[in-house]
Amino acid sequence: MKIIGFTKNNKVDHLLSKDMLDREVTRKLQKFLEEVEMAIFSANREVIHKAVPELTRESFMAFAVRVAEARARYIKIALELSTKTNPSPEDIARLKAAREGNDELVHAFEATKRVIERGYTTMVR
Repeated sequence: MKIIGFTKNNKVDHLLSKDMLDREVTRKLQKFLEEVEMAIFSANREVIHKAVPELTRESFMAFAVRVAEARARYIKIALELSTKTNPSPEDIARLKAAREGNDELVHAFEATKRVIERGYTTMVR
């Protein structure tokens, strides 16, 4: 099998087989990939829309406030512990729990934002 590559910035960006150079094969591949993308979109829209039928500006903003509160709680605990020469294991556990809570809420918020951007749920004003 012969492989051809092309570069940008002196680095191989894409490797192409003989089949990939064939326009018909490329067209079929593009069509397949578009169908996969549509199937993924439809599945996400259906499943997420059932779980979260509508998202309001108020619910999204309330979520943003909860994320900010979790971030503030984490930073506050960290700053409190920074005054201690030798924080106890309980102090470290409290800081860790605050960080994990913050991280989970940040990830969930980003996922919710992506859901809105991709149109998987209805945004109600």
